[in-house]
Amino acid sequence: MFHEHPKAKIIAHPESEPHILKVANYIGSTAGMINYVKERGMGEYIVATEAGILDDMKDAVPEADFFAAPIRDDNSCACSECANMKLNTLEKLYFFMLEEQPAIKLDKRVMRKALVPIHLMLEISKM
Repeated sequence: MFHEHPKAKIIAHPESEPHILKVANYIGSTAGMINYVKERGMGEYIVATEAGILDDMKDAVPEADFFAAPIRDDNSCACSECANMKLNTLEKLYFFMLEEQPAIKLDKRVMRKALVPIHLMLEISKM
């Protein structure tokens, strides 16, 4: 993908894998990525997050070309298709908010590690 579009800017969600973040021209939230392409206008962009955002980007900057970061064949995390995110539904969210069920129990070490990307996203959103 990167070799096919050498002039493309790589934009990534903060939850992307480290090797993607290392080469990204921009790292930010979904809204941040859309603003980034709006500010820069036409050009080529490789987008490392859920592929559904590409339609919003095309609407915002129709003269630009957008490409979803590659999908992996080895069942590991892929930039454009997140199997874990697809497990979430509005119905599940509704019942969680209504009944606070199912309970989510994590060990303190995991919770500390989970705070790192949350804090990064909050910091990026202030930019």
